[in-house]
Amino acid sequence: MYRWLLAVVLLDVAVLAPAVLAQKWTVQYFYDQDRTELRLTDLAFPSTERGIAVGTIYEREGRKPKYTALVTSDGGASWALVPLKEFPRSIFFLDESNGWLVTSEGIWHTAEAGRSWTRIGDQIKPNKKLDSPPPGGLILRVWFLDAQHGFAAGLQKSVFETHDGGRTWKPVEEAAKPASNPAYSIYTHLGFADARRGLIVGGYSPPRKGGDAADWLEPEKALRRRPLPTLTLELETGDGGQTWTSSTAPLIGSLASLHVSESVGLAVWGYADSFEWPSEVYSVNLTTGKSESVFKQKDRRVTDAIPFPGARAFLAAVEPSGRLHSSPIPGKVRMLTSANLKDWTEMDVDYRAVARSLVLAGPDAGHVWAATDTGMILRLAP
Repeated sequence: MYRWLLAVVLLDVAVLAPAVLAQKWTVQYFYDQDRTELRLTDLAFPSTERGIAVGTIYEREGRKPKYTALVTSDGGASWALVPLKEFPRSIFFLDESNGWLVTSEGIWHTAEAGRSWTRIGDQIKPNKKLDSPPPGGLILRVWFLDAQHGFAAGLQKSVFETHDGGRTWKPVEEAAKPASNPAYSIYTHLGFADARRGLIVGGYSPPRKGGDAADWLEPEKALRRRPLPTLTLELETGDGGQTWTSSTAPLIGSLASLHVSESVGLAVWGYADSFEWPSEVYSVNLTTGKSESVFKQKDRRVTDAIPFPGARAFLAAVEPSGRLHSSPIPGKVRMLTSANLKDWTEMDVDYRAVARSLVLAGPDAGHVWAATDTGMILRLAP
């Protein structure tokens, strides 16, 4: 078993080539419409030409939000808006054409690279026996090993498996075994390094007593608040999901991002405003199960990290605009790269790029994109 959350691994040191250091991030798309704003929440680039982002268009007058996908078939040179019917939580693409969209109410499939979507099944509904059941469906993310076999993870300590492309789902019983209240337990991220090795990670975090207001409304109080440990939930498989092993670990913070490559994964942990660092990145050796902290910096709040074969990796970060990590004001986008998952180099980023959060996607280390919650898509350019 991996037990990667508690162990340490030593990685080889390499040096970035001059060509890599010369690369920069440019704004390839920017949603700029009067009285509206686009907040992108997820991004997929299954090939160098095909890309799909999903998000929500908000009107400043407070009208009903509109849900949308952005699709490109020319590497991002042009983008088209495709209306969606429900709030998009996440997307997963198996290849250039076949993808799954998880919404607040259902699961959708596309065979046309996101240009049209077909509902393939309603969301699995929450347990009505809970005192405060969450709204909408349970599922937050999906991952497919092939066109038929996939897994879904989400609220109430729930994990499901499908063998018919997502039309029907069967619970993974091991997911419910950790001793935590389902009402406050959630599996947020999942990924497979290959057809056999997979991870599903989440956490248990009961609400604070007293119903604290948002940190940015009471910054002084937020900075004094003592960070509380949460219970991290983990599921591991080494046989393609035929069997799973569950484990828990008390840790500070919550998982913000998890991406896996052939032999390594990168996990981003986000911390409360009172913590010394806004975030921390861990590398995960998927062969040995060991891990180590590879990046933390007081003025860089990392929101996503993506590894590629050969130990090449990228971090997407925001430079906080104030004293609080969680400030609602967008900060400058900062990108970093490494060739050994230990030494990180800042990259040039278009000065116009600002965000509160970013997600990364790309088929290889030479073709990487980032989507922001401020309606921008950035591309790694030579």
